[in-house]
Amino acid sequence: MVSFYPGPSRLDPCLEHYIHDAFQSGILSQNHRSPAFMQLYENTWTTVRSYFEVPDDYSLYFVSSATECWEILSQELGQLKNLHLYNGAFGEKGFNINASFHPNTVIGLPFDQEENPAAQTYSAEVIHLTQNETANGTQLSAVWLKVLRKNNTTAFITVDATSSLGGQALPMASADVWFASVQKCLGLPSGMAVLICSKRLVDFCKKNNSGYYNSITSLEDQFQKRQTTHTPNILGIYLLYRVLSERLKLNELHHTLKQQARQWYELIEQHALFESLIYNKDVRSDTIITVKGNPSDIERFKNHCAEKEYIIGNGYGADKNSTFRIANFPAHQAAEVAFLQHLLINFK
Repeated sequence: MVSFYPGPSRLDPCLEHYIHDAFQSGILSQNHRSPAFMQLYENTWTTVRSYFEVPDDYSLYFVSSATECWEILSQELGQLKNLHLYNGAFGEKGFNINASFHPNTVIGLPFDQEENPAAQTYSAEVIHLTQNETANGTQLSAVWLKVLRKNNTTAFITVDATSSLGGQALPMASADVWFASVQKCLGLPSGMAVLICSKRLVDFCKKNNSGYYNSITSLEDQFQKRQTTHTPNILGIYLLYRVLSERLKLNELHHTLKQQARQWYELIEQHALFESLIYNKDVRSDTIITVKGNPSDIERFKNHCAEKEYIIGNGYGADKNSTFRIANFPAHQAAEVAFLQHLLINFK
């Protein structure tokens, strides 16, 4: 089966080789206080920082999932005035989790694709965003993020980049927090997330230590030793290191996926049965292609793909029955993309 599901999705094709190397190296039997693990952490951080152009004074933590990142940030920053800007179900979920902790300091501001909330200056002390909305296939551009940062210089900005980190070139200095699960654009098995934080945010958290076990303060204290607060997913860390060490440069991947996304949208616009869910071309995601149609045609096409051993994603939330989603991730091979496009073109 070839998975174009929007996560977990197709694994990086080199993983079989990398997993064998990890087993042979002995790193999987090392404890997380050992010199061997600390060296792996250091190598991974150096690679992540270089690959994504992360500012030198940021820190990298490993946790279980993007969902855990929502909870960590809610615990750490909930005493401040929090604003969630969201235009889809996953952004709204992050808002709901935060509001369940701190209903008196957290507000949500949904916006649609025709609005530009980045141009505003907000009174909030923390602004939460979902850069790529997996539920409906929309994205916030690098320019959008830079404008928001320019207009809100004192606020902490946190970005859920789960559906884009590893597939898009993102302006890392434009936010204080970036986090993502690894099972999408990074092409890794599920079960780990990366949490990248600025020194400014770390310093605030240290001054106002929440006391939680996986607090930013605790994560940072261990990061300085290249250790973790808990026994980590060592295989996941090793695979992240290897994948980023040997992949194409991020700008090249970004360009390739953008061109590929443009092909997808052109095919969809020409199709007799389907159309893009998102009518504004400027906010369509480059990594999550969301297609709208009659529910019966949607179901027929999903079944047709499954017969050919290709998996595409269901719709999500309010659009569950009337849409399907196609992942456009770096791990997908050109021949696989071409075959799925062939299935779409010839479906009647």
